Amino acid sequence: MCIRTRAGHSFQCQWTLTLEDGTIQVAGREFDKGASAISISGGTGRYTGITGEMTSVNNSDGTFTQTLRYWIDG
Repeated sequence: MCIRTRAGHSFQCQWTLTLEDGTIQVAGREFDKGASAISISGGTGRYTGITGEMTSVNNSDGTFTQTLRYWIDG
């Protein structure tokens, strides 16, 4: 889910990535152009205790390239 916060500039987003062995929740500002650093806010299953960030790059064709960098305590 994303809410437009500034026309032609950015959205405030939060969503859940559903994976085979748990989920990862992310939340933060996603820019219309360039790269955005979005916080990993939590996880379930294998991803309980997760911290880190997701980099999201707008490819200017309606798609995004997203990369997760994370650590799991425990």
